[in-house]
Amino acid sequence: MEVQRMIKWIIQNPNIDAVCVAAISALIAALSAIVAFCANLQNRKQYEESIQPQLSMSLVEYNSYLYLKIKNTGKLPAKNVNISLISIQNNGDFNELEPDGLFDSEFELYSEESVQGRVALHGKSMVHDTFPQIEINVTYDNGISKKRCSYLRTVTYQSAYAEKIAADVNMDIHSIESSLGSIARANVRTANYLDGRQVGAFDELNILAQKSLKSDLLAVTGKPEEPSLTREETIEEAKNHSKQGGQTWPTNLN
Repeated sequence: MEVQRMIKWIIQNPNIDAVCVAAISALIAALSAIVAFCANLQNRKQYEESIQPQLSMSLVEYNSYLYLKIKNTGKLPAKNVNISLISIQNNGDFNELEPDGLFDSEFELYSEESVQGRVALHGKSMVHDTFPQIEINVTYDNGISKKRCSYLRTVTYQSAYAEKIAADVNMDIHSIESSLGSIARANVRTANYLDGRQVGAFDELNILAQKSLKSDLLAVTGKPEEPSLTREETIEEAKNHSKQGGQTWPTNLN
Protein backbone atom coordinates (compact mmCIF):
# COMPACT_ATOMS: atom_id res chain seq x y z
CA MET A 1 0.00 0.00 0.00
CA GLU A 2 2.79 2.44 0.93
CA VAL A 3 4.56 1.87 -2.41
CA GLN A 4 1.38 2.50 -4.34
CA ARG A 5 0.78 5.75 -2.42
CA MET A 6 4.33 6.92 -3.19
CA ILE A 7 3.98 6.18 -6.91
CA LYS A 8 0.61 7.95 -6.96
CA TRP A 9 2.12 11.00 -5.18
CA ILE A 10 4.96 11.20 -7.70
CA ILE A 11 2.48 11.06 -10.60
CA GLN A 12 0.35 13.80 -9.05
CA ASN A 13 3.40 16.07 -8.29
CA PRO A 14 5.73 15.99 -11.33
CA ASN A 15 7.39 19.35 -10.50
CA ILE A 16 8.44 18.25 -7.03
CA ASP A 17 9.80 15.03 -8.57
CA ALA A 18 11.98 16.99 -10.96
CA VAL A 19 13.32 19.11 -8.10
CA CYS A 20 14.25 16.00 -6.10
CA VAL A 21 16.00 14.44 -9.08
CA ALA A 22 17.95 17.65 -9.70
CA ALA A 23 18.93 17.87 -6.04
CA ILE A 24 20.13 14.28 -6.00
CA SER A 25 22.09 14.83 -9.24
CA ALA A 26 23.74 17.94 -7.80
CA LEU A 27 24.68 16.05 -4.65
CA ILE A 28 26.22 13.22 -6.67
CA ALA A 29 28.16 15.71 -8.80
CA ALA A 30 29.47 17.47 -5.68
CA LEU A 31 30.54 14.18 -4.13
CA SER A 32 32.29 13.20 -7.40
CA ALA A 33 34.14 16.53 -7.45
CA ILE A 34 35.26 16.05 -3.85
CA VAL A 35 36.47 12.50 -4.56
CA ALA A 36 38.33 13.66 -7.69
CA PHE A 37 39.94 16.51 -5.75
CA CYS A 38 41.10 14.17 -2.98
CA ALA A 39 42.43 11.66 -5.54
CA ASN A 40 44.32 14.46 -7.31
CA LEU A 41 45.90 15.55 -4.02
CA GLN A 42 46.93 11.97 -3.27
CA ASN A 43 48.42 11.49 -6.75
CA ARG A 44 50.32 14.78 -6.46
CA LYS A 45 51.69 13.76 -3.07
CA GLN A 46 52.82 10.40 -4.42
CA TYR A 47 54.44 12.06 -7.44
CA GLU A 48 56.32 14.56 -5.27
CA GLU A 49 57.53 11.73 -3.04
CA SER A 50 58.70 9.75 -6.07
CA ILE A 51 60.96 12.56 -7.34
CA GLN A 52 62.40 13.55 -3.98
CA PRO A 53 66.19 13.27 -3.49
CA GLN A 54 67.18 9.75 -2.44
CA LEU A 55 70.70 9.35 -1.06
CA SER A 56 72.04 5.85 -1.63
CA MET A 57 75.24 4.95 0.23
CA SER A 58 77.80 2.15 0.16
CA LEU A 59 81.02 1.47 2.05
CA VAL A 60 83.81 0.24 -0.25
CA GLU A 61 87.54 -0.48 -0.01
CA TYR A 62 90.26 0.87 -2.28
CA ASN A 63 94.03 0.70 -1.70
CA SER A 64 93.57 -0.44 1.92
CA TYR A 65 91.25 2.48 2.80
CA LEU A 66 87.49 2.51 3.35
CA TYR A 67 85.47 5.02 1.33
CA LEU A 68 81.85 6.09 1.73
CA LYS A 69 80.18 6.49 -1.65
CA ILE A 70 77.08 8.71 -1.78
CA LYS A 71 74.78 8.83 -4.81
CA ASN A 72 71.54 10.74 -5.42
CA THR A 73 69.17 8.28 -7.11
CA GLY A 74 66.21 10.67 -6.98
CA LYS A 75 65.01 13.08 -9.64
CA LEU A 76 65.51 16.34 -7.75
CA PRO A 77 68.82 17.71 -6.44
CA ALA A 78 69.81 17.28 -2.80
CA LYS A 79 71.23 20.59 -1.62
CA ASN A 80 73.33 21.49 1.41
CA VAL A 81 74.15 17.84 2.03
CA ASN A 82 76.14 17.20 5.19
CA ILE A 83 77.42 13.78 6.26
CA SER A 84 78.65 13.46 9.84
CA LEU A 85 80.62 10.35 10.74
CA ILE A 86 79.76 9.12 14.21
CA SER A 87 81.57 5.80 14.70
CA ILE A 88 82.97 2.69 13.03
CA GLN A 89 82.74 -0.89 14.28
CA ASN A 90 83.95 -4.36 13.27
CA ASN A 91 87.11 -3.01 11.68
CA GLY A 92 89.75 -5.06 13.48
CA ASP A 93 92.33 -2.94 15.30
CA PHE A 94 91.43 0.21 13.32
CA ASN A 95 88.20 1.44 14.88
CA GLU A 96 89.17 5.09 14.57
CA LEU A 97 87.81 7.41 11.90
CA GLU A 98 90.16 9.16 9.44
CA PRO A 99 87.76 11.32 7.39
CA ASP A 100 88.90 13.52 4.53
CA GLY A 101 87.67 16.99 3.60
CA LEU A 102 84.37 15.83 2.10
CA PHE A 103 82.84 15.46 5.56
CA ASP A 104 83.92 18.93 6.72
CA SER A 105 81.61 20.91 4.42
CA GLU A 106 78.23 20.85 2.70
CA PHE A 107 77.80 19.90 -0.96
CA GLU A 108 75.12 19.38 -3.61
CA LEU A 109 74.18 16.24 -5.50
CA TYR A 110 71.99 16.43 -8.57
CA SER A 111 70.19 13.42 -10.02
CA GLU A 112 72.52 10.42 -10.58
CA GLU A 113 75.55 12.36 -9.32
CA SER A 114 77.85 10.70 -6.78
CA VAL A 115 80.81 11.53 -4.55
CA GLN A 116 83.00 9.50 -2.24
CA GLY A 117 85.19 10.34 0.71
CA ARG A 118 87.76 8.48 2.79
CA VAL A 119 86.45 7.17 6.09
CA ALA A 120 89.15 5.07 7.74
CA LEU A 121 91.96 2.59 7.20
CA HIS A 122 90.65 -0.89 6.41
CA GLY A 123 91.48 -3.20 9.32
CA LYS A 124 91.41 -6.46 7.40
CA SER A 125 94.53 -8.60 7.88
CA MET A 126 95.68 -12.20 8.18
CA VAL A 127 94.63 -12.07 11.83
CA HIS A 128 91.35 -10.16 11.55
CA ASP A 129 88.55 -10.92 9.11
CA THR A 130 86.67 -7.63 9.29
CA PHE A 131 83.18 -6.56 8.25
CA PRO A 132 83.13 -2.80 8.95
CA GLN A 133 80.02 -0.76 9.70
CA ILE A 134 79.82 2.99 10.12
CA GLU A 135 77.12 5.04 11.79
CA ILE A 136 76.43 8.40 10.17
CA ASN A 137 74.09 11.37 10.46
CA VAL A 138 72.66 12.62 7.14
CA THR A 139 71.13 16.07 6.63
CA TYR A 140 70.06 17.81 3.42
CA ASP A 141 67.45 20.21 2.01
CA ASN A 142 64.34 18.65 0.49
CA GLY A 143 63.94 19.40 -3.22
CA ILE A 144 60.33 20.74 -3.18
CA SER A 145 59.39 21.77 0.33
CA LYS A 146 62.92 23.06 1.11
CA LYS A 147 62.62 21.43 4.52
CA ARG A 148 65.76 20.23 6.28
CA CYS A 149 65.76 16.42 6.32
CA SER A 150 67.84 14.63 8.93
CA TYR A 151 68.23 11.00 9.91
CA LEU A 152 70.68 8.45 11.33
CA ARG A 153 71.68 5.30 9.51
CA THR A 154 74.25 2.51 9.47
CA VAL A 155 76.20 1.67 6.30
CA THR A 156 77.72 -1.82 5.98
CA TYR A 157 80.86 -2.70 4.03
CA GLN A 158 80.35 -4.34 0.62
CA SER A 159 83.13 -6.89 0.27
CA ALA A 160 82.21 -7.89 -3.29
CA TYR A 161 82.04 -4.32 -4.58
CA ALA A 162 82.95 -3.83 -8.25
CA GLU A 163 82.02 -1.06 -10.63
CA LYS A 164 82.19 -1.38 -14.37
CA ILE A 165 83.52 1.54 -16.34
CA ALA A 166 82.55 1.84 -19.98
CA ALA A 167 84.50 4.13 -22.28
CA ASP A 168 83.88 5.08 -25.89
CA VAL A 169 87.37 5.19 -27.37
CA ASN A 170 86.09 5.54 -30.95
CA MET A 171 88.63 3.12 -32.45
CA ASP A 172 88.45 1.88 -36.04
CA ILE A 173 89.50 -1.77 -35.73
CA HIS A 174 89.68 -2.17 -39.51
CA SER A 175 92.24 0.64 -39.85
CA ILE A 176 94.36 -0.86 -37.05
CA GLU A 177 94.36 -4.26 -38.76
CA SER A 178 95.28 -2.63 -42.08
CA SER A 179 98.17 -0.72 -40.46
CA LEU A 180 99.54 -3.88 -38.83
CA GLY A 181 99.39 -5.66 -42.19
CA SER A 182 101.32 -2.84 -43.86
CA ILE A 183 104.02 -3.03 -41.17
CA ALA A 184 104.29 -6.82 -41.57
CA ARG A 185 104.67 -6.53 -45.36
CA ALA A 186 107.33 -3.84 -44.99
CA ASN A 187 109.31 -6.03 -42.59
CA VAL A 188 109.15 -8.96 -45.02
CA ARG A 189 110.36 -6.79 -47.93
CA THR A 190 113.31 -5.61 -45.84
CA ALA A 191 114.15 -9.17 -44.81
CA ASN A 192 113.92 -10.37 -48.44
CA TYR A 193 116.26 -7.60 -49.57
CA LEU A 194 118.86 -8.29 -46.87
CA ASP A 195 118.75 -12.09 -47.12
CA GLY A 196 118.19 -12.51 -50.86
CA ARG A 197 114.92 -14.42 -50.55
CA GLN A 198 111.41 -14.10 -51.93
CA VAL A 199 108.70 -14.86 -49.36
CA GLY A 200 105.39 -13.20 -48.58
CA ALA A 201 103.96 -11.81 -45.36
CA PHE A 202 101.33 -14.56 -45.48
CA ASP A 203 104.02 -17.31 -45.42
CA GLU A 204 104.31 -18.67 -41.90
CA LEU A 205 107.92 -19.79 -42.23
CA ASN A 206 110.78 -19.82 -39.75
CA ILE A 207 113.60 -19.09 -42.23
CA LEU A 208 117.17 -19.13 -40.92
CA ALA A 209 119.50 -16.59 -42.58
CA GLN A 210 122.59 -17.92 -44.38
CA LYS A 211 124.60 -14.75 -43.83
CA SER A 212 124.90 -12.19 -41.10
CA LEU A 213 125.79 -8.54 -40.72
CA LYS A 214 128.97 -9.65 -38.95
CA SER A 215 130.10 -11.66 -41.99
CA ASP A 216 129.35 -8.77 -44.35
CA LEU A 217 131.36 -6.37 -42.20
CA LEU A 218 134.31 -8.78 -42.18
CA ALA A 219 134.08 -9.11 -45.97
CA VAL A 220 134.02 -5.32 -46.42
CA THR A 221 137.14 -4.91 -44.24
CA GLY A 222 138.96 -7.59 -46.23
CA LYS A 223 138.98 -10.16 -43.45
CA PRO A 224 137.93 -13.76 -43.93
CA GLU A 225 134.23 -14.40 -43.40
CA GLU A 226 133.09 -16.53 -40.51
CA PRO A 227 130.22 -18.96 -41.01
CA SER A 228 127.02 -18.26 -39.11
CA LEU A 229 126.55 -20.43 -36.06
CA THR A 230 123.67 -22.86 -36.16
CA ARG A 231 120.89 -22.73 -33.57
CA GLU A 232 122.42 -25.63 -31.65
CA GLU A 233 125.90 -24.03 -31.71
CA THR A 234 124.45 -20.71 -30.50
CA ILE A 235 122.66 -22.38 -27.58
CA GLU A 236 125.78 -24.32 -26.62
CA GLU A 237 127.93 -21.21 -26.79
CA ALA A 238 125.46 -19.34 -24.57
CA LYS A 239 125.52 -22.14 -21.99
CA ASN A 240 129.32 -22.17 -21.88
CA HIS A 241 129.47 -18.42 -21.61
CA SER A 242 126.95 -18.48 -18.73
CA LYS A 243 129.02 -21.11 -16.87
CA GLN A 244 132.09 -18.89 -17.17
CA GLY A 245 130.23 -16.00 -15.55
CA GLY A 246 130.52 -13.77 -18.59
CA GLN A 247 128.46 -10.59 -18.71
CA THR A 248 128.83 -9.76 -22.42
CA TRP A 249 128.35 -11.77 -25.61
CA PRO A 250 131.67 -12.88 -27.17
CA THR A 251 132.59 -11.21 -30.47
CA ASN A 252 135.42 -11.90 -32.91
CA LEU A 253 135.48 -8.75 -35.02
CA ASN A 254 139.10 -8.01 -34.16
